[in-house]
Amino acid sequence: MSNKEAVRRLLGLLREYRKTIIVIVGCLLISTGLNLCVPLFSRRIMDDGFIGGDKELLMKLVLLTMGIYGVDGVIDLLKEKKRVDISAGIQYFLSEQSFAHLMKLKVSYFNNTNYAETLNNINTDISQMTSIADSSVFFVITQAFSMTGGIIGLFIIDFRMTVLVLLFIPIKCVVMKYFAKKQKQIMDEFIKSNQEYAKWFGDTVGGVREVKLFNILDKKHEEFVLNQNNIIEKQKQMNMLGQWNMMVDNVMVQFLSTLLYILGANLVFDMNLSVGSVFAFITYSAYVTGPISAILNIGYLLSGIIPSTKRYYAFMELEEETDNGKKTDLRPNDLKLQKVSFTYEKDKCILKNIDILFAKCSKTAIIGRNGSGKTTIINLLTRMYEPTSGEILLGAENISELPLPEYRNMVSVVSQQIYLFNDTIRNNICLYKQIDDTVIEAACKASGLEDYIKEVSLDYVVGQNGAMLSGGQKQKIALARALVHDNPIIIFDEATSNTDAYSEQQINGLLDTRLKDKTVIVITHKKEILSKVDQIVVLKEGVVADSGKYDDLIGKSDELNVMLEKAE
Repeated sequence: MSNKEAVRRLLGLLREYRKTIIVIVGCLLISTGLNLCVPLFSRRIMDDGFIGGDKELLMKLVLLTMGIYGVDGVIDLLKEKKRVDISAGIQYFLSEQSFAHLMKLKVSYFNNTNYAETLNNINTDISQMTSIADSSVFFVITQAFSMTGGIIGLFIIDFRMTVLVLLFIPIKCVVMKYFAKKQKQIMDEFIKSNQEYAKWFGDTVGGVREVKLFNILDKKHEEFVLNQNNIIEKQKQMNMLGQWNMMVDNVMVQFLSTLLYILGANLVFDMNLSVGSVFAFITYSAYVTGPISAILNIGYLLSGIIPSTKRYYAFMELEEETDNGKKTDLRPNDLKLQKVSFTYEKDKCILKNIDILFAKCSKTAIIGRNGSGKTTIINLLTRMYEPTSGEILLGAENISELPLPEYRNMVSVVSQQIYLFNDTIRNNICLYKQIDDTVIEAACKASGLEDYIKEVSLDYVVGQNGAMLSGGQKQKIALARALVHDNPIIIFDEATSNTDAYSEQQINGLLDTRLKDKTVIVITHKKEILSKVDQIVVLKEGVVADSGKYDDLIGKSDELNVMLEKAE
């Protein structure tokens, strides 16, 4: 994305608030007009009031000036309220848009993503982009109005002194532009350092167990110090550059004021200018020279906004899950993989021309060594991945052409790596679905979770990803969840790996009871389950090596025999 396109998209965020912006600009014009009157009043207060001795006029002008400041304060409050509304609206829109997009991204994005880095990038980018409606941006607009009005005021008072001020402007522009360029450079480096630190932080916290087990805390602390010192050094450079900027600006303004006082004094002594006019002129000159820094610093402001805008929209352009299907009433049917191949990377083929039929209400076991493609098949069936070639059919329809939410409502997965939300057992089972407690309790009994529920209750909070539970308890909750949602297709992905013998026996019994009329797909090497299913699919290096019933394959399939021996 080009800088021009980034600016266009930023301005597009303001399009919805055009009426509000018109109100703000109107307030700025009124405020600028009122403030431009103050130096003229000050001139008359000095010349006609103090020097001329007109006490009544002095009092009127002082009170009028005070009234102007009061009205300007009210206008400023109105303007700020409108600006805050715009800023809050943009922040919510970007946050909601990015969250919705994140939830729709393909699972492959999350396989190589550091969550802390993602969160930091999104929050940083939204914060930077929202600053397009910050007070600093509208301050630049105010300063531009002030500068225009100030030049008019200078010419009203004295054109000769005005020439001196106008000659000063390009000099100050060159100096301030240098500082703005340096600020942009350091800001870019600061953003990059922050991004690298967020990535390192997420990686380190994610591997905290390894840090403890292998006693590498000292090394990680050294990396922390290195990262933090780099960030802090950039912050120090920005702060010092800001101080240098301010100091040089003050010196230049003071130098101009000194010249104006000298030139103005000569004009006063020659009776060509009044004392009040000199003070009013110096005030107007500040209106003209002061905004130069603010206007030039808009580049510094954009130096943070534009890179964040580019990164945000690059994130928003990441491919989402496809959902082109029209709403329809899906019904249980045969599920079939037809000539399905899948490749993770260019030269890494996981599945090669797989043909598998999961007949309606049948029970199928998939076995194979690590890396044979078992979990990939599950991810394809749940539409976490899409086949590189071939198709998956539900009845006669390609599942990629079915509505994604409706299709997934047909499938329940009981996984070895179940994720539990930091919520109650009840809510982790129901997942926002309104289900009667009797149904939940029946599912807990069938899954072997009943005794634990009696001990802690359904309202027990399980902690972050079920931290307060054992692996077996987590899998029982996953099974209860699948039973409660009662979907026609049930997938067990090594679901008995963390359960005890009694619970495993109870789960196996479900195949003949609660799951009798379901299409069940199970990844397992357990002999007890393999002997019960209608078919066993043996995978080897991404292809179907054998398939058939247990009695037909036992002793004939070398791969099956190897798997059974390992299971024992």
